[in-house]
Amino acid sequence: MTQRQGIVDQGLLDATAAAITRWGLHALTLERVATEAGLSRATIYRRGVTRDDLVAAVTAQAAATYSQAMLPALAQPGTAAERLASALRALCATADEHLHVLAGFFLADGEVFHQPGPDALVVDAFAEPFERLLRDGAADGSLRDLPPTLTATVLFNLVGWGYIHLRAAHHWDAAATADAIIDLLLQGTLDREEPSS
Repeated sequence: MTQRQGIVDQGLLDATAAAITRWGLHALTLERVATEAGLSRATIYRRGVTRDDLVAAVTAQAAATYSQAMLPALAQPGTAAERLASALRALCATADEHLHVLAGFFLADGEVFHQPGPDALVVDAFAEPFERLLRDGAADGSLRDLPPTLTATVLFNLVGWGYIHLRAAHHWDAAATADAIIDLLLQGTLDREEPSS
């Protein structure tokens, strides 16, 4: 957490999350955060907190939760393919924990989770666990040898945003959603020999 993010207390974090849930990231304003926090707009301004500070603090909190959720998948024994499946399940569980806030981020033009530019990739904090597992899988032969950075970005986006959309917009069951998405995507990453004819 940066020094600027450190000026955001838990009350403002919770109010920011509630405002994002209600209005989405595009429409997030300090006034709306103040309303959710039960504070006056002037109080927020006097604290010297900006909208960017609030978004950065909420993102840092999500990144910390995500990193903790990824650790078991990275450290457990087994093939990279098995650990990738665990990491994808951890991503779904983390998304479910913050479902409504993340749904508010969904149409945010990559303001939080992506690097800028036409060839934007996922921010390293989110893509790195998948990139690492893909490299491990290419080395141990349990996963196809795919471009790791690009594929990590695809996995994070397809699983993360697909899961959030199906849960928040379609109200699918959490376990069924995770199973359907992960099973389908793993089939494209597993290193399987073609049957001989």
